[in-house]
Amino acid sequence: MTTWPLQRDCDAFYGNPRGSNGSYSPAWAAANLTHVACPWQIQIGGKTVPFITIHRKCAESLTAVLGAIWEACGKSQDQINKLHYNVYDGSFNYRPMRANQALSMHAYGCAIDWDAAENPFHDRKHLFTSSSLLVVKFEAEGWVWGGDWSSPDAMHVQAARVHN
Repeated sequence: MTTWPLQRDCDAFYGNPRGSNGSYSPAWAAANLTHVACPWQIQIGGKTVPFITIHRKCAESLTAVLGAIWEACGKSQDQINKLHYNVYDGSFNYRPMRANQALSMHAYGCAIDWDAAENPFHDRKHLFTSSSLLVVKFEAEGWVWGGDWSSPDAMHVQAARVHN
């Protein structure tokens, strides 16, 4: 299991995704982002996508998590669909955190959102729980789940710690 950096240390661990003028750096993205194929079909906005864009430092861990989920679901797309793990709502997205100047973990390519419709931001009623297979498998790899934060973000997993 990888010990992921604290959020405040992401520039040092993942590299600085800001360009010289403080905006998105295509050169950083080209050097640091990669694609990880999901072993089951995932869709964003109802459209099938072939991969998840993620930071290269997270790729091996993400591959392990996805493989563990797929195995635990008996390699059944029907089971994946039943659990809503086929509903993918994005990963890399260069943007600041909501209501904050700091970069989102999505801007580093170390965060993924799953089924936003059933796991609304800041809502205490959400589909995913701490015992959901997806959450359990990501946490087993050291990823952080946002569902138990004071302002819940149950759709969100990230390869960056919030606290020591």
